[in-house]
Amino acid sequence: MAEMSEIDRLTSEHFEARRNGPVTLEAGGETMALTIAEINAMGTSSREGGAFSVVFRGPREPVVEQAIHRLTFGADERADIFLVPLGPDGDGMLYEAVFT
Repeated sequence: MAEMSEIDRLTSEHFEARRNGPVTLEAGGETMALTIAEINAMGTSSREGGAFSVVFRGPREPVVEQAIHRLTFGADERADIFLVPLGPDGDGMLYEAVFT
């Protein structure tokens, strides 16, 4: 069973280390493969390592709603993360998670 990450302990370095690995989103009983497209520093914060955002890329369809979704990284780690759909780019649909 996958280990659940504490959301307040996640850092941009955490996501950078997983940039090239598999990410699976669970929504409505279905799963969808995502990739980490961007990791952006957002300045200072009380969060260790500062505030940052992560942009994920998934398929154009289906588009998942803005909500908290369970993401699984590789086979052994998962986290419930609030994702906002940003819209499509040339390669799929983009979703953003902001950590402040």
